[in-house]
Parts: sequence; structure tokens; C-alpha cells
Amino acid sequence: MNVTVLADGGRNATAKKSGLSVAALCMFLNLVDGFDLLIVGFVLPNLPKGFATASEKGLIVSFALVGMAVGAIGLARFADRYGRRLIALVGGAINIAGLLLSAISPSAEFMMGTRFLTGVGIGMISVVIVVAAQEAAAPKFRNLATGLVMIGYPLGSVLAAFSTNAITSTFGENWKALYLTGAGLGTIALIAAFIGLPESVKAAERTFESEHAAPSLDRKPQALLGASLVIFTVLLCAGYMSVSGVFNFAAGLTPDFVKGAMVAAIDPDAPKEAVATATTVARTTGQNVGLWMSLGCLLGGISMATIGLRISAPRLAAAYSTIAVVSMLGFANFFPGAGAPNIWLYVTAVTVGIGVFGSISSFSALVPEVYPPTARAKGYGAMLGVGRLGAILAPLISGFLVNEIGAQKLYNWINILLLVTLACAVGLVVALRNRDRREMAGASVYPKE
Repeated sequence: MNVTVLADGGRNATAKKSGLSVAALCMFLNLVDGFDLLIVGFVLPNLPKGFATASEKGLIVSFALVGMAVGAIGLARFADRYGRRLIALVGGAINIAGLLLSAISPSAEFMMGTRFLTGVGIGMISVVIVVAAQEAAAPKFRNLATGLVMIGYPLGSVLAAFSTNAITSTFGENWKALYLTGAGLGTIALIAAFIGLPESVKAAERTFESEHAAPSLDRKPQALLGASLVIFTVLLCAGYMSVSGVFNFAAGLTPDFVKGAMVAAIDPDAPKEAVATATTVARTTGQNVGLWMSLGCLLGGISMATIGLRISAPRLAAAYSTIAVVSMLGFANFFPGAGAPNIWLYVTAVTVGIGVFGSISSFSALVPEVYPPTARAKGYGAMLGVGRLGAILAPLISGFLVNEIGAQKLYNWINILLLVTLACAVGLVVALRNRDRREMAGASVYPKE
């Protein structure tokens, strides 16, 4: 694309040719979303005894993901009609309401409902910010813009981990303060979006029309399951669904699973003081493993953003999926059993984060390569929303199975989903290559930017 049209309608276009200023703002919004969604992984180990069973904890995680699916599929699609900015603001307000209600939850059932509401808001925002950043960026910077936005998510998770340690050190096991911190960050994000998030859908349409103004061009949005897009939609949704399931399983439940494995090894006949100390160590260890995994996700997002300047998104998706498969095998092998975990558990937690989140970022970066501008919010929303099926089922099933087969075996079985992601990534490489060949032969599927 030779002409860069900014999402703010062209204002100061020559000074912002890369469009990365919009990506920076969207990264902050994604940081807050990451904090708000993943804070539950650090809330669960701090809930009072008897507040929720293992299966109910899985439901608490899953209900937020159901809400994300509703927000991404059912509501974010309106960004193609009413604009990216409006949908982002409405989603932010819903998110804040969900967090405030979560902080006053009297029961596990009530918290399931409030987490669903939080998920609806996050689902709306998550679609809009990625599409807005991609549309504002010059084509050669789109992988970088996508990577920058996606980096915000693990940053939010890291912030959640550090906040947990700080709050529990200051106030004890105060899980309500964690939700209130999220609500405060959400309010800041809503104000920032209101002030700085530009409208992009009209700019995208102007760009599309100015560069593809052939009289015969059919500008009517294509169906995601139409002949020209069905293979890409299926592979994107299946691959993203699988890796999202792994991500939410690992990020949402790993701190509690590690704590549970270590607590199970405590001698029940030991003095009460020793048991209390060992339980505190187990909780802190679980939080720290979650922190290391979040740091790995951050590295995965950063590396995807930088390497993506030179390597295509499909190849990156295949590479990161391979890293994830190998790393998960190592993490399961070093999962704590009868004793305390060693350094290799932390090392493999980092590499799992790199592989899994690098895959998620790479699949997101594929959206502008696969879909035309008039179908991007719909396409990305479908991928994100359908992807929540895996994200919902993985923590839900894990909450029921952990008592039957143990956490360590769960991490081995979850690798099947990563193999599905790897297969889909390889399939996308082949499908995009075949489409490029057809276009070179004169059978263009749709005008590309």
C-alpha cells in the first residue's frame, strides 16, 4: 500500500506513517484485558476454604471465556458497522462492571456470573483493538503492530502476578483487592480509549476504495465460510481454538495446580506451624510458576513482533507451535510430585509461555493476510469467539479431571491440542501458498492490500 490512511481520518498522516502509535494505545488496552482475565488464576489460590470446589474453580475460569465468546462473536462484529471506537468503549464499561461485581461475590455461583460479564467486555475489546491496530499500521509494520498489541496481554498477566504478591504481602489473602485493582485499571483504560482511540472503520473503507477502485470490483463483504475463505476460516478457528484452550488452562489453573500438588505432599501429622508454613510456600511457589509462565508469554509476544518484520505470520505460527509442543512435554515431566519443584520447572514454564503465546500472536497476525478490510472484525471475531470453545472446555474439563488422574497427566494430555495447532499452522502455510499461486495465474480471490 503506497498511501497510508490513518485511523483518525488522516490527521498528521505524514508524521505517523507506521501507524504504530495506535498499536501502542491498543497494547495498553490489551494489558488491562490480560490483567482482568488472568487475575482469576491468582484469585483462586487465595479464596477462603470452602468457597469453591475444584470443579467450581474450573467453572469460574470457564464462565469468563464463555463471556468472551459472546462478546467476540455476538457483539464485536458490530465494529464493522458502527465503528471500532464505540464497541471498545462499550466493552470497557461492561468489563469494569463485571470486575466490581466480582469483588463482592458472596459465592462461587455469583462469581461465575460476574466473570461471564467481565468476559463479554473483554471479548468485545480484544477483537476491536487488534483490528484497529492492524488497519492503522502500514502493511510492512502489520506483524509488528499485531505483536505490540498482543504483548499487552502477557504484560497484564505479569502485572497480575506482581500485584498478587504485593497485595497478599500487605493485606494477606485479600482476593477482593485483586478484582478492585483490575476495576481501577479498567477505568484508566476506558478513559485512555475515550481520549486516544481513533475511529478506523471509515478510514479502512477509504483506503480500500482508493486503492481498489476498479468499476467491476465487488465490495460486498465475503462470507467467512464462502468458497474462497472457508479453508482459511476453518484452519484459523481450529488452530486458535486449540492453542487458546492450552493457554487458558495453563495460565488460569497452573498456580493452583502447583500449589495443590505441593500441599498434597505435606505430612498431615506435622505440627500446625509447619503445615501452615509449607502451605504458604506452596501458594507462593504456584504464583511464582505462574509468573514465570507469564514472562514466557511476554517473550513470545516480543519475539513475534520483532521476528515478524522479516518472517511471515504462517511460518511463525508453525515455529511457535513446535516450541510449545516440545516445551509442554518438559513442563509435565518436571511438574512437582512428592517434592518441591526444581529450576527446570521454571525454565520449561517460560518456554511453554513463549511457544503458546507466540502461536496465539501469530494466528492473530494472519487476519489481515486472510480477510479483506470489510470482513476483518467479523473474521477476527469469529476466530476469537470460536477459539473460546477450547478455552472454555480445557479449564472446565481439567477442573473435573484433576482429582481423577492428577495434574501432571493433564499437562501431558493437553499437548494433543498443541499438536492440532501445529497441524493447522502447517495447513495455513500450504493454503496461503496455493492461493498466491492462483492469484499469480490471474484468479484473484479478492484484492489484497
